[in-house]
Amino acid sequence: MEKIFRLVLAGIVAGFVLFLVAALAYKYNNQLTDPSLRYLFRENISMKWFYKLLFLNIGMGMVMAGFYSVINGGLPGKGMIKGIFMGFMIWFLLITQPLITLIAAGTLTQGLLISWLAQGLISYVAAGICISVIYKS
Repeated sequence: MEKIFRLVLAGIVAGFVLFLVAALAYKYNNQLTDPSLRYLFRENISMKWFYKLLFLNIGMGMVMAGFYSVINGGLPGKGMIKGIFMGFMIWFLLITQPLITLIAAGTLTQGLLISWLAQGLISYVAAGICISVIYKS
């Protein structure tokens, strides 16, 4: 029961971290630049929009925490190093793949490229660290 509680708590905290980074990036860029979220939110920005973004990020945090619990034993290092490695893996899979498509299509600006890479790397690695610290196998 305690492991399930830690798993849920880790997922919620990771979701809040993902949400905060996305909100800060939105404030800086005046647009949602995360490629995994950008096409889901085409409506005007409102509190309803932020609630949807929060719940979506908490869901992603829960998926990340569940993924961490499954692959925890196979990750290199101990403690936070495992979280950093998992966050980097998720960043590589979720962020770089849409970027390759947009680069090939020629629709990617240099500013958007840097923003996506930085936001994704910061948010997913920070979420991975939070999960590894809370989950502690």
